[in-house]
Amino acid sequence: MSKSLTYFSTVEEVSSTSDEDLREGFGFLSPDTVVNYVMELRKKLRFTEESKEAAESEVGRLRRLVKDKEASTSAVPNLTYTGYSQEPGSSNQASNSLDNNKINNLHFVKLLPGIEIHATFLFKKGTEKFNLNLMSEKDSQKFYTFHLDFRPYPLGNVIVMNTNPAKSWEREIRAELPQLVNGRMYNVTVLCEDKQFRVKINDNYIENTFPYRYPLQDVAVIKLNHGSLGNKWVSLTWQPTKATQNPPSSAEVGNSKEAASCGSPPIKNSINLDTKLQPGMKISARAFFKKGTKKFTINLLKNTGFYIFHLDFRPYPHGNVIVMNTNPSKSWEKEIRAELPPLTDGEIMDVVIECGKDKFKVKVNGNYIGNVFPYRYPLGDVKMLSVAHGSNGNKWIALDYHE
Repeated sequence: MSKSLTYFSTVEEVSSTSDEDLREGFGFLSPDTVVNYVMELRKKLRFTEESKEAAESEVGRLRRLVKDKEASTSAVPNLTYTGYSQEPGSSNQASNSLDNNKINNLHFVKLLPGIEIHATFLFKKGTEKFNLNLMSEKDSQKFYTFHLDFRPYPLGNVIVMNTNPAKSWEREIRAELPQLVNGRMYNVTVLCEDKQFRVKINDNYIENTFPYRYPLQDVAVIKLNHGSLGNKWVSLTWQPTKATQNPPSSAEVGNSKEAASCGSPPIKNSINLDTKLQPGMKISARAFFKKGTKKFTINLLKNTGFYIFHLDFRPYPHGNVIVMNTNPSKSWEKEIRAELPPLTDGEIMDVVIECGKDKFKVKVNGNYIGNVFPYRYPLGDVKMLSVAHGSNGNKWIALDYHE
């Protein structure tokens, strides 16, 4: 990667550079928004003649403005930095696009066999590719101990796994990428086994594993590339597998309090819906569970105070129960309860609320709970989703609604 490309010396270099090298060249620009914007300009330069003049003008402007990391936050017109840079709840604007969930690019780790990496991405049709990288401490900006690259249709519908010891890319191992649906969230699990990486998309393993080519213990950084057009990674955690007999201490797993627990920030307390909920739609959420929290909640609201569906998790010793109810801005109505499956301190809990023809059905970690909840008020009246994070470090880290 030439230094001149970093500073946009010529339009031709920007136009002809590969996606991977383009991201590497602008990796020093912390906000991904700038990188994505540059990629969009490059598309115009390549494919749209009528936009070429305007794109060339923008490239020239960026060449003048993008001189360092500080300038990068203001270099892109009409785009804002969506990375997590403030305390949760400090903004008085409710987000309806989940921009607050976009997580930082770099996370410091120490990996050992028996660790699982869990990540969630929000897929947006049109992104060229996005990836998760394990970088060696020998050169955390260039040494790829494991490169997990997702290339959706029409770029092959393939997952590409590879290594690059700060020199050049080595032999690829490929696997089929399942068909992704625009606007949905997907869970990725990377299992660090004794001699290889094994990858799951949602609950299904991809067909190939990736043997270690360089020591797992040398990994110092997880680096995320979000993709473009709104595609983004929204959560990242790492923890020992349940099968690990002697799990690493928190000091071994990460070098900060946040890294040792959960690298993802809590989501904002509420989001406004930009479409009506209909039968067949789902609400997906992820929580990072911490022992000692009294309860934590998801709410479907008509407006503030009007609970169309209240889903309350109360772990041991507060009942080990899930309480479902409604409150039409007056008082709580008749509860319907179900047993809460046992939760493990420091692990991720997945929740899915299925909107049926006449009732809500709830899954926790892939299994339906013991009761359903019939609609008491119209599903289409839901205008807002809200969460209560709980206490003791318990937090919701992802929330989405989709078909």
